[in-house]
Amino acid sequence: MFIQALLVAIAATLSTGWIWHPITWPMIYPLFSGFIVGIIMGDPITGMMAGATINLAYLGWITAGGSMPGNLSVAGVFGTALTILAKADPSLAITFAVPLSLVGILMWQLQMTINVFWVHKADRYAENADTRGIYLMTYLMPQLTAFLVNGVPAFLMVYFGGDFFMSLIAGIPEGLVNALEVAGGLMPALGIAMLLNFLGKTSLLPFFFIGFFASTYLGMGLMPIALFGASIAAYSFMSKPKEEEEVQDMEEKAAITLEKKLSKKDLIRHWLLGLSQECAYNYERLQATGTCAAMVPIIKKLYTTKEDISDALKRYLVFFNTEPAFVGTIIPGIAASMEEQKANGADISDEAISSLRTGLMGPMAGVGDTVAQGILYPTAAALGCSMALEGNAFGPVLFFTIYTGAMLILGYYMYMLGYRQGKAAVIKVLSSNMISRVTDAVAILGLMVIGAMGAERVIANVPLHIVIGESTIVMQDVLDSLIKNIVPLGVIMATWQLIRKKISATYVVIGILIVGVLAGYLGILGAAI
Repeated sequence: MFIQALLVAIAATLSTGWIWHPITWPMIYPLFSGFIVGIIMGDPITGMMAGATINLAYLGWITAGGSMPGNLSVAGVFGTALTILAKADPSLAITFAVPLSLVGILMWQLQMTINVFWVHKADRYAENADTRGIYLMTYLMPQLTAFLVNGVPAFLMVYFGGDFFMSLIAGIPEGLVNALEVAGGLMPALGIAMLLNFLGKTSLLPFFFIGFFASTYLGMGLMPIALFGASIAAYSFMSKPKEEEEVQDMEEKAAITLEKKLSKKDLIRHWLLGLSQECAYNYERLQATGTCAAMVPIIKKLYTTKEDISDALKRYLVFFNTEPAFVGTIIPGIAASMEEQKANGADISDEAISSLRTGLMGPMAGVGDTVAQGILYPTAAALGCSMALEGNAFGPVLFFTIYTGAMLILGYYMYMLGYRQGKAAVIKVLSSNMISRVTDAVAILGLMVIGAMGAERVIANVPLHIVIGESTIVMQDVLDSLIKNIVPLGVIMATWQLIRKKISATYVVIGILIVGVLAGYLGILGAAI
C-alpha cells in the first residue's frame, strides 16, 4: 500500500505541477489521470471509467489566465482513487469528485501563492547571472511545492483511507445511492452546456442538434459522427474564399551579418523547454519563471558577459501569460529571433522585445485557448470518454495521442514560423480570415461530436406511471413519442441558459447535484429506463 500511495501522490503532483505539457497536460484531465491512477491501484478499468465519468462533467471547463473554475486535477486523481478505495461503482465517481474539486481550488490557490516566493528568489539569481539558480526556482522548488500541497494529501488518503471509505459507502442507503446515480447522469450536461456557450455561434448551433439527433434516431456512434463532422468541417473551410493579401513587415530587418547564430538544435531545445513554462505558475507573474528558464540556452549561446546574461534573464522575468504550447509558441520563436539579432548588433532595445511579447500575449491566448481548450480537448476527450465508458482501454490512449500529437506538431510549426518570419508572421495571421475559417471549421466538428455526446451521456428519464382505470400511461413513452431523448436535451438547454446568464459554474454544479438527488430520491427522474 505504501508504494501505491506514493505513486498516486506522484501522479497528483504531475497533474498539478504542469511540469512538461506533452506529458503532464493530458494528466490534468480526469479521463487520462483516472486511467493512470487505476493502473497504479491495480484496477485500470474502474479507474478509466471513473475518470471518464468525472471528465464528462468538466468537458467545457476552461482554465485561462490563471483562473480555476474547478480543480480538474484534484477531481480526477482524488475522485478516481476514492472510487477505487471505496469499491464504488464508477458512475458514483462524480459525486466524490465535485466536492473534492471545490476543495482543490483552495489547494491551487495555496500552490500559486507559495510559488510567488520562488519567482522572487529567481530575481536574485538573475541579478547575478546565475542560470543554475533559475533552473532550481523553476524545475525543482515549485514541484516540491506541488508535492506538498497535492501529493501529500493524496498519499495520506490512499495509505490510510481504504477501510474507512469502504465502510462509508456501505452505510449509504440504497435509495440515496440510486439518487446519486441520477445526479451523476445529469452532470455531463454542465460540460456540454459550457462548450455550447464557448463554441455556440448562432450560425453553427444547428450542427450540435445534427449530432444529437443523429445519435438519438440513427444510432450513430461518436466515431462515425466525428468522421462526418470532419468532412463537413473540411467542406466549410475550403468553401470560404481565401483572402489573398500580402502583408509586409513594416519594420524590415536590418541587413546584418549573424556572427552569433542559433543552430537548429538550439531552437528545438528552446521550444521543448518552453513547453514547461507553466511549471512555476504563480499569482504575481504567472509564466515568467518558466519562460525565463526556457530562454537560458538561447541566452548562454548568444551572450558571454555576466552583465549581458543578467540583463537578458531579467527581460524574461516580467509578467507573462499566454497559451503556451499550441499557438503561443510563436512568441518565444519571435523572441529567439530578436535576441539573435540583438546579440549581433541590431538596434533592438529591451523595451522592444518586452513590448512585442506583451502585445502578442492576448491575441495568441485568444486563438490558442480556442484551439486547445475550446475545440481540440473536448473533441478528443468526448471520443476517449465514449470508448472508456464502454470498457475500451484505448479511449484514454486515443485522447493522449490526439492531444499531445496535435500539441507537438502545431507547437513546433508555430515556433519555427515565429523564428523565421518574426512579427510579420503574426501580422499576416491576424490580418487574414484564416483564423475565422479554421475556428469555424473545427467548431462544426466539435459541436457535432458534443451533440452526440449529449445524446449518449446525459442520462435521465421520467419513470412516472399514471393509472387511468385499467390503463397505465408511461410518461417516458409519451415523451419519446414527441421527441426521443427530450429530457436529456431539455437538461442541456436549461443548463446552457444558466451559463449564458453568467451564473457561476460552481453554483450550477451544486444545483445539478441537489436537483438530481432530490428528483432521483422522489422518483421523478431515473438514471435508466
